[in-house]
Amino acid sequence: MTGILQIKNGKYYCVLDYKDEKGARKRKWINTELEVRDNKRKATEFLNNLLLEYSKKELSSNPDDILFTDYLMQWLEKKKNKVEVTTWDGYYNTVINHFIPYFKPLNLKIKELKPKHIIDYYDSKFCSGRKDRKKGGLAFNSLKKHSVILKNALNQAVLEEVIDRNPAFKIPLPKKEDVEVKCKFLSAAQANELLQLFKGHRLQPIIYMTLYYGLRRGEVIGLKWDAIDFKNDKIKINHIVTQTLTLVAKDKTKTASSKREYHLLLEIKEMLKIIFAEQKKNKKLFGKSYQNSDYVFTWKDGRPYQPAYITKEFQKVLAKNNFPKMRFLDLRHSCASILYDKVWELKDIQTWLGHADIQTTANIYTHISKTRKEILAKDLENTFAM
Repeated sequence: MTGILQIKNGKYYCVLDYKDEKGARKRKWINTELEVRDNKRKATEFLNNLLLEYSKKELSSNPDDILFTDYLMQWLEKKKNKVEVTTWDGYYNTVINHFIPYFKPLNLKIKELKPKHIIDYYDSKFCSGRKDRKKGGLAFNSLKKHSVILKNALNQAVLEEVIDRNPAFKIPLPKKEDVEVKCKFLSAAQANELLQLFKGHRLQPIIYMTLYYGLRRGEVIGLKWDAIDFKNDKIKINHIVTQTLTLVAKDKTKTASSKREYHLLLEIKEMLKIIFAEQKKNKKLFGKSYQNSDYVFTWKDGRPYQPAYITKEFQKVLAKNNFPKMRFLDLRHSCASILYDKVWELKDIQTWLGHADIQTTANIYTHISKTRKEILAKDLENTFAM
């Protein structure tokens, strides 16, 4: 099954090449009803959905005739409703935007797929695999995810006896030569400087809370009032809001250890009380049009923030003030680094951040800052005598 977009009479058409039930090759033109102007993305989504639908129907009597790209589309459809929505969105994004564009021109049947093809794919993506108009290849961790998805799909093909062995098995990824985790770590002074840039901005309370608790983006905007106990000074992290292709809100954290409880710090408690009072006023102001979402951080009309907005607005303010470029996630890294500077034990940092594995904490967050080095140096002074 293959498909392309064609323009006819000012509208996008999907042109599909597929096999019917008897194995005969067919071509079909389908009008998307989308005008050409400003609709390329929607037309592409329309085409991808059609490919999913037709590949599901296209059952070849001879497995040798199944194209690798067709099998990937069938596998993607089978995975639907069997994994988390966000996980499936990740699969979809990788298959549609990476696997299909690369393997489709090769016109490989799944039985013809060899380890060499997988190696060539990894090398190609490592050198020039980005799809966001930026130069360069995919990050090592992104390529690692591609490897997991490829092996998963081909393992399924082995189980279904479509192929005898998995050609992606034991294929090494391009060598990662001294690739460091590109995290930005702020000191406490730099973090306070950052907070001042957002003074009066709607994101300032979100950043403030993120720096204190090292929350993930989905955790901080997923915080609800029923998770805050003002009486006993407790705050629970038990609900997240995430977005890949689909916006998902769920009473489930990233891992079991991510579901955690904190002491409600006095400064955070005071800030939350102010936000609660403001929301109460806004409910009266907006009346029936107010959206009672129960989220702590919302627009004035009660609508919760979307993850993408937080990221874009954060970057926008940084750029406007010529602040060094960093990701919203780096606020979490900075929290860990500051705790490390305060001589917290690694196990305490792991618990505070909600990591399942202490090795994750050790690998990523044990950033030894200048402050930390000075503390270590002073601790070492007068240890020896000559």
